[in-house]
Parts: sequence; C-alpha cells; structure tokens
Amino acid sequence: MIRTIIFSTLLVLGSSIIQSTWLGAIAVFGVIPDISLVVLVWVSYKNGLVEGPITGFVSGFLEDCLSASPLGFHAFIKTFVAAISGLLHGSFFIDRIFLPFAMGAVGTILKALAAALLSLLFGAKIQTYDFLDRVLWIEAAYNGLIAPFLFLFLGALKKLLVTESKRE
Repeated sequence: MIRTIIFSTLLVLGSSIIQSTWLGAIAVFGVIPDISLVVLVWVSYKNGLVEGPITGFVSGFLEDCLSASPLGFHAFIKTFVAAISGLLHGSFFIDRIFLPFAMGAVGTILKALAAALLSLLFGAKIQTYDFLDRVLWIEAAYNGLIAPFLFLFLGALKKLLVTESKRE
C-alpha cells in the first residue's frame, strides 16, 4: 500500500509539472488538459478509499507548496475528487472509451465544485470556475478525451499504481 501511494503521488505530481510547463502548446482556447487529475481519478478508482485520497492529499499539498495558491487549496480539491472516485471502486467495469471519457469529464466538474465550495468558505481570494463560461466545459471535454489514452497507459503501470490485493 505504501509503495502504491508513493508511486501514485510521484506520478500525479510529475503530471502536474508536465502540464504546467509543456502542455501550453496544445491548449484549446487557452485551456490545457489536467492530466494529473485524470491520473488521480484512475488511481482512486482502481484502489478505493484509502490509497486514492491519500495520494490526492499528498500530491495536492506538494503542488500547493510549489504554486502560488493558498496552502491546502489543491490538497482539498484533489482529496475531494479522489474520495468521490474511490467510492466507485469495484462498482462497475471500465470499458475502453465511454467510462474513461465520463470519469475524466466528471472529475473536472468535481474539481470545479470543490473549488466553488472553498470559495464559499473563504471568499473571493480563491480562484474558481464560472459554470456558465466555456473554460470549464472545454477542460471537461479535453480531460474526457485524453482519459481513454491515459487509462490505457496507466493500465500498463498497474503493478506500481494499484495495491496488490486490489488488482484484477
């Protein structure tokens, strides 16, 4: 379990660094995919309510330390998304296209809801999504489109990212 959390956290954090440095070249209307979120959704779904939320909290906290966001912002959001994704563990079989797309898109909407909740608690100092603006919906679609490819790639890393007792 510890090994899974360490490798998953490093992968989510590495994905955050990649998306913040290199993915600007593939932005659509200024929106880049959140590959770290999609990776976290997969890890949480495959592992359940322990490894996923711990990975979300640790990687989010480390991201908070590296960014200008308030300490705990990313930690809360990633833990929230990971916990919801972890609740789905074992609920259904993931096909190769539709469910990864849905999980990537819904994960983005959950991220926006978590940011809105923080905004309600802490005021306008928190950056949130406008649910009527195209940015959120473009990011949700983008994350949905990349999710099948990332899920396929992550399946090859299952020995490192999924606790042995939860592998299929």
